[in-house]
This record gives sequence, C-alpha cells and structure tokens, in this order.
Amino acid sequence: MGERFRPRMPRKYVGSYRPRIDGWEKASGRAEYADDIATKRRFPDMLYCRILRSPYAHARIKHLDTTKAEKLPDVKCILTYKDPDVACLKLTSAGWTDGVDTVSYERMMWKAYRDRRILSDQVCWVGDEAGVAVAAESERIAEEALRLIDVKWEVLQFVLDPIEAMKPGGPVIHGEIAFNNVLPPDKVGGPDVFLEKGNIEKGFLEADLVVEATATYHNASQGSLDNWCCLARWEGDKLTIWSNSYEADQTRMYISQMLEMPINKVRVISQYVGGQFGRNDTGELPFFILTALLAKKTGRSVKFKSERKERFLNTRQPAIYYSKMGAKKDGTITSCYFKAIGNAGAYCDHTFFALKYAPAEVAEVAFAHIPNLKMEAYGVYTNTIPGCMMRGVGNVQLNFMLGRIVDELAEKLGMDPLDLVVKNFGHEWETLPDKSLAAVVEEGAKRIGWKNRHTPGTGPMYDGRKKRGIGFSFHPGWHAEWQEKRRGPIQVGIRINPDCTVTLEAPTVETGPGSNTCNVLGCAEALSFLGIGPEDIIWVSKVDTETTLKDTVQTDSSVSFLQSEVITAAAVEIKKKILEMAAPKLGAAAAELDIAAGRIFAKASTQNSISVRDLMWQGDLVPLSITVSRVPLGDKTGVPYMATFAEVEVDVTTGQTKAIKIVMLNDCGTVMYASGAEAQQIGGQCIGVGESLTEEIIYDETTGVPLNFNWIDYKIPTILDFPDVEPVLMEVWRGAGEYGACGIGEGVVTCTPRAIANAVYNAIGVRIDQIPITPEKVLNALHGNS
Repeated sequence: MGERFRPRMPRKYVGSYRPRIDGWEKASGRAEYADDIATKRRFPDMLYCRILRSPYAHARIKHLDTTKAEKLPDVKCILTYKDPDVACLKLTSAGWTDGVDTVSYERMMWKAYRDRRILSDQVCWVGDEAGVAVAAESERIAEEALRLIDVKWEVLQFVLDPIEAMKPGGPVIHGEIAFNNVLPPDKVGGPDVFLEKGNIEKGFLEADLVVEATATYHNASQGSLDNWCCLARWEGDKLTIWSNSYEADQTRMYISQMLEMPINKVRVISQYVGGQFGRNDTGELPFFILTALLAKKTGRSVKFKSERKERFLNTRQPAIYYSKMGAKKDGTITSCYFKAIGNAGAYCDHTFFALKYAPAEVAEVAFAHIPNLKMEAYGVYTNTIPGCMMRGVGNVQLNFMLGRIVDELAEKLGMDPLDLVVKNFGHEWETLPDKSLAAVVEEGAKRIGWKNRHTPGTGPMYDGRKKRGIGFSFHPGWHAEWQEKRRGPIQVGIRINPDCTVTLEAPTVETGPGSNTCNVLGCAEALSFLGIGPEDIIWVSKVDTETTLKDTVQTDSSVSFLQSEVITAAAVEIKKKILEMAAPKLGAAAAELDIAAGRIFAKASTQNSISVRDLMWQGDLVPLSITVSRVPLGDKTGVPYMATFAEVEVDVTTGQTKAIKIVMLNDCGTVMYASGAEAQQIGGQCIGVGESLTEEIIYDETTGVPLNFNWIDYKIPTILDFPDVEPVLMEVWRGAGEYGACGIGEGVVTCTPRAIANAVYNAIGVRIDQIPITPEKVLNALHGNS
C-alpha cells in the first residue's frame, strides 16, 4: 500500500475509509446466500435437480431410454427434450441483456442469434445441457438416475479453433444461423466493419512510420466460487424463485416470457451473491426454466445447484487481434486499424458485446482525436465452452492489442510511450492532452520508477539468471453516468422513522464490491442535515420483485454512484417535507426555515428552533417516506482514465515469470468509498495476473474434452503468486451530478495483461503476444522458436 487517498473535496462520509456495512454479517455467517435459503430445513419437500451433460464436443441424441432411471427409488420426475412442455419452448439465448436494462424476448440484445434450445437433442460442446433433467430426493440419487439413462449418440465432427472453423468444408455448428460458422452481422451487432471514420489508407500514406502486430487473448473462467443456485416453488398458479442471479427483475422477465406467464405470477427473490465477475450477465440459463417445470410437475420445491466442474459454464471471450498504426515523426498518430476474430464457442450469447459493443464505446472516449480509424470484428462458432461475459468484457482484449501497438510505435519513433499516449488519446469533449490521462500516467510513472526503465533486454541480471522489466498500459474508465442512460429510471426509497433512524431501499443484489456501503455513505451524506450517520441507516439487502422497487443491477461498476445520485434528489424532497411539517410549529413559512445538525430553525433567528426528532415524535408517528425515480443524467462529459504499471522478473533459465509490483491508478471523478475502491483495485489484480501468467482452459485436441475444469489444474493465482499492489485513487475528471463519479471495478483488470506483457518485453527484449505467458512460451521466444 502506498499513500492514503485524499479527496479533492472533503466530505463527511463519502470517500471515507471504514468497514463495509455488511462486514460483520458476512464474517459471522449471518448473511444469507441462495444455497443457505434453499435447504431441507426451510423446504422439507425439496427435490434436487440434475441435468445431463454432453460427453462429446459435437453430437446428436439418436435414442434415449429413461426406463431404468424412472425405476430408481426416490426419482420423482424426468424431463426430456421430447416432453411437450420442453419441446414447445421458444429458441432462446443466454444473453438477453448485459444487465444494464430489463428486456423482453422480442427486445433481447442479440435476437438474430437465438441459437439455444432448452434440453436440446443436439449438443455443441463437452458439458452442454443434453436432453434430460431429473428431480430426485437427493443429489446422489439424481446423479445415479442420469447414469442409468441409456443414450445412443451420433457423434459429429468438431472444431476448436476459430480460424479452422472459418474454412470451407469443415463441421458446421449452427447451420441455420451461420453456414460457415462466421456469425452474420445483424442490425444490433452491426456490420463487420462497425466503426469507420476518415480514410485509413490515406492516413497510413501520410505517416512517417507504420507498425503492425497481432495479439491473442485466450479464454479464462470468472473463477466465482458461488455456484449457480436456484429453488423453484409453486403455490397455485404462482411461481417463486429464490436465486443468486443478480438480475432479479430480468430473471423474472426471462421466466415469465419463456413460460408465457403473466409477470405478476412470477416472483424472484435474490439477496447476496458471493462474487460473480460477469458470470451473471449470461443470466438467461436453462436451469431456471427446468426447475420451474420440474416443480410444477411434482408439486414440490425443486433446487438446482451447479457442481464445481459445471462452474465452467462460460468464459472470457477469446480473440485474435490484428492492428496497424501509423504516425508522424513527432508522434502524431495519423491512422489506426483494428481487426478481431472472436471465438464465440458453442453459442453466441454476448459475443458481439465483447467484439463490437465494448470496443466501439472505447473508441468514442479514447480515439476521438485520431483522424482515420477503422474497426472490424468477426464472431466464429466453435465446439468449445461459450465465450461470454467476464469482468472487463471486450475492453481487456482490445487493450491487450492497443497497449502492444502503442508500445512498439513509440519504440520505433524513439519516443517514451507515455508521451505518445498523452499526445494522442482522449475523448471528443476535451482538447488534448486529456487532463485525466496525463495525471494517471504521470503519477504511475513516479510510483513505479519509470525514469529508471532500461531499453528492452538490456537490464542487469539478478541472481545470475533473472531479468527485470517495467511496462504499462492505459484505458478509458468504465462507466460514467451518461453511459448508463439506457437503464431507465433508477429507483430509491427512503423512510425516516420517528426517532430519525433511516431505512434505505436502494435495491441491488450485493455481489461483494461494496456498492451497498457506497449507498449508505451517500445516504448519510445527503441526510447529514438530520444529524445522522451511517450507523443510523439500515439498507434493505433483499431484492424481491413482488415487494421492492426495480433493482439496479451491479454491472458496469456504476451502482456505486448511480443510486447515491438519486438519493441526493430524494434528500431534497425529504428536507422540503420536514420543513413543511415544522412550519406550523415554529410559526414561520417553510421557505423561512432551514435544517442543520438535526435542528430546524428560522433563518432570521436560530433561537426559534426544534429538533427534527422532537418534531417527528410530536406528530402522528407515521414514518416519512419518499420514493424517487430518476433517469441517469445524459450530459456527455467524457470519462476519466486508468493506467496500470507493472514490474516483472523473468528467470531466463526456466522461463518462469513473476509479477513483482503493480501500480493500479484510477481517476474516479469522486471516490464514493475509499476502502471499497482500493479493495477493487487490489482484488482485480488476481484476475489480471492470473490471465497474464497462469490461467488457461486446455482441451484435448483429439476429443474436444476440456482437461482442466477444476480448481487444481485451472491455475488461479495464490497468495504466493501475488505481487505487491499499490492502489492509487485520483479525482481529476468530473462528470455530471452531485458526485460526477465513474465506476472502477469493471476496469481494474483491463490494463494488467498488457502491462505485464510489455514488462516482459522490457525485461528480455523479445515480445510474447499470446497469453498466458507460460515458461514454455518464454523459452521458445528466447531461443527464437515460434
């Protein structure tokens, strides 16, 4: 840890260091997660659901016999793809929404790619849901029932590599959508060339120097240890789902639309989630529908909980990036081109979010001053685990290419890459140099010791075999308030009790980042005129689609400030109502009164006053309640910037690479909760370091079987692998609203892989542009092997 964060504007609660509001609840085991609720003690009639998984990468069920399974004692129901209730289900996708908004079937994000059939007889990857779901009295019996089912398979050809999948004559995975496995562009995903301005060829001709490069980003797991879990229970024609989905309202919409039920007949209850890292953005999954159908058929509660190996359900979107960049001798970039080929895996889901949607947003706020720009992307079906949402979606893949091409361009120009970045990148609402970008780069350089950085491969040897290097990368922040406008109204409710304690209803399913603490601090700040603090505020932790307001989903890292902005508006209304209540008591018009430190007083004479508590106790003892709905402000203020600086040590005899130090800098606009923000900066490096150096899903190329769907062979960094991380919070840029904040949790992983890869190059003088940077790749690079 380095220097303690100091806010540019001192506030009473916002921006402070303090424990989380739910810290004790979680540490003591009192916080309830879905698996704590879905128990036999609470639901004595509960059955357990298990779903058959495909053993093949690509196959079709030719014959299915469930006779033996049906005869197994305590098996209560078996659903198959032939069951009328299953066969009538509409084609769907697991990517109706990215969580920002609630959408219906007809308004799902990628409706041209409805490539999932629930309990299909055709499977597209090893682990795919395969035609059968069982409900039994125990998990063991349900698993035994699946083993007793006689399945005859037609095994089909498969393909794992997207380049191979694009070639004519190979296996076709979803012929009804993509006859050559290349996902056709649609009106939502946009054309293959999804962004073009100026003339890149003309720009390259005007450049004094042009560089080209390719970089490959692999697929990685979100690594969430909170397995998917839900419980379905019917009471008459009404269905209730308890779940660890963090999209309660969207889950209700998905279930009601798929089962063709009125929305008010579906109730979804969600509370705490043990981390999700993008997992829940692929939330429209078959088990919700299957548990509901099994519960209806049996007349009992049915629980689904994925096994550990089933936790590998979708991954980071793998992508191969090619880039070309040209510049004048003075470092002015004249032209830039990016092309991506993304491995969609077995299903499309959010492929185009990663390949087009997110990169287009980056271009808007970072490439505005580059006159000639072209970006294109292609999604390709393969028989691998679906590549989908993961923390930093689309941004981290693009940044791995961006930081690479910028580093080489600067080197060949003879410029410091920091100077090249500050000279060229920024959003259109500010002239260059962008103040936020310049600030994070300058501060990061100071803290990592950039001035002592040697030229690539020329540094000293440590312990006779180790070389060290420093690298960096930069990226625009994610997300500011104007980028969240499509959420629609953000809803917040506040109730002031007669003793001036507060109940805050700011509905969001807490996934661990501390946004609930941000809301309580924002509430205490906004209501500080009442003389209260965070300890006087109770946050309602349960999201219930029947009883609570619309949830604000924990995506884009923006819940940390969006609800607090609405709380500020609610506080204005509360103050107005209290002054109106006090006016008759003090014999003055409400406009002549004010409140501070819990007392209401006449502006003309502070002697004429009454405490808010006394006023509330003298009334009818009905709590003062207010609900406010407000659409996020649309003022286009650009975004702030972030940067990651990394120092690595490479053993040139073994190829082992170790991250020694990471400096993570975020300009937040306003830091809502310093302890939580720094925790995001530090914790995010577990993903960043893991994806850079150790994490990778490995397949048997002869069978298509994943070989490391477990937490031993899939190597997430341990404490022994973790570098010294210095979090740096800054407040340079400012957005709209009371706080003008920007999220950081989504982005803290974005720059780390490229910063580490550039540091490796600085250490050994050879570039490695395919992660993870394994010992084998390092040794091959050092010895000139491809």
